[in-house]
Amino acid sequence: MAVLMTIGLANSASPAAANSDTASAVAGVSAAATEYDQAVLGGPVYSTGPCAESSAGESCFQMYGDGIYLVANTSGAYARWSNYLWNGSSWQLYRQGQCAISVTGTWGRCNKDFYEDSTYPNAYGSQGSGIRVAICSSSGSCSAETWTRNNG
Repeated sequence: MAVLMTIGLANSASPAAANSDTASAVAGVSAAATEYDQAVLGGPVYSTGPCAESSAGESCFQMYGDGIYLVANTSGAYARWSNYLWNGSSWQLYRQGQCAISVTGTWGRCNKDFYEDSTYPNAYGSQGSGIRVAICSSSGSCSAETWTRNNG
């Protein structure tokens, strides 16, 4: 059984922009390889966190339920996400992935299970969890990332 405890975080700023080729290792925990998921069709999205948009489509993170939602305007579009955890002194990449959708014009969802911002301890022995989301085209060009703390 996990023990939950609230601790104030000194740093609420977002981490540096994600680099999908680099994984950080802290206290013996290393970031996992990129996770690839296929979205289950359904939506639209309501009560989501920040969304990222481009001509390829839109992607959003829904805090309650830890869902990555997306809708593609072009074939091959996907949501790129990364999960950062606070290690007590800085944000460290913990997980990253892509959520693809098989059709255009329809919302889809990839169900994830992230640490909550208030969970103590997280995998790095501290407290804090944040999510970045972008929408990418099949060519690999991506929108600007959005950042939110996972306090849902």
